[in-house]
Amino acid sequence: MNLDPTAAQRMVVWPDAPEMGQSPIRLCVSSWAYEDRYNGQPIVRHLLLGPYHLVRNSEYLAIHGVEHVLCIRDPSEQRFLRELEIPGIRFTLMDVPADVSKASIIPHFVQATRTLAELVEQQGKTVLVCCSDGVDKSSAFVAAYLMHTYALKAADAITFVQNSRYCATPSANGHRIKLLEYEPICAAQRGANAGTQKNPRKRIDNDAQDDTGEADGGAASAHRPIAPLPSSRRAR
Repeated sequence: MNLDPTAAQRMVVWPDAPEMGQSPIRLCVSSWAYEDRYNGQPIVRHLLLGPYHLVRNSEYLAIHGVEHVLCIRDPSEQRFLRELEIPGIRFTLMDVPADVSKASIIPHFVQATRTLAELVEQQGKTVLVCCSDGVDKSSAFVAAYLMHTYALKAADAITFVQNSRYCATPSANGHRIKLLEYEPICAAQRGANAGTQKNPRKRIDNDAQDDTGEADGGAASAHRPIAPLPSSRRAR
């Protein structure tokens, strides 16, 4: 099925994005059938959530204008959830620990959020976020993106996702707990970003700190240029 990408985009009904910091978000699902879990649903503009098998559905990809696939998988799934050669579509595969409850997964949230921000917000590409069934892993990562982008609490981000994909259920003892831990980190990042926008010099200093890996308590001269020694004092 060959569709012009622009025409395909017009066929998709994209949900309105949540308001910044909106809370509470009520669960409001207009219609849902069990079979809908095998399809993919738009969450916000240019962002789709669903199961991995959709990457083999050329009609779905064409109708929704998918240009990028972000696949969340654990090490045991690498043989089955893998990059495919599909014209016009690029893949990002993100390997996360199998036992989320005992692992540090928040850096993966940060990485995925940056990837989605670049693709969706900066480049305007349509991204399908998927895992094996589109229920646990991928829904948690979409919720993390919403938390960071729209200043949502974990519970509100999950509910917002469920309003479009009702079966989306981050595991209670795994991803859901990690999303709750991610809440204060998102708030701190927003505060830091607001501070750097008001103080450009602080942004420069923070960027230099990130490049060198120095902490705030590091040596005071860590970011200062080293002046050359006068000729009489240079090492002989």
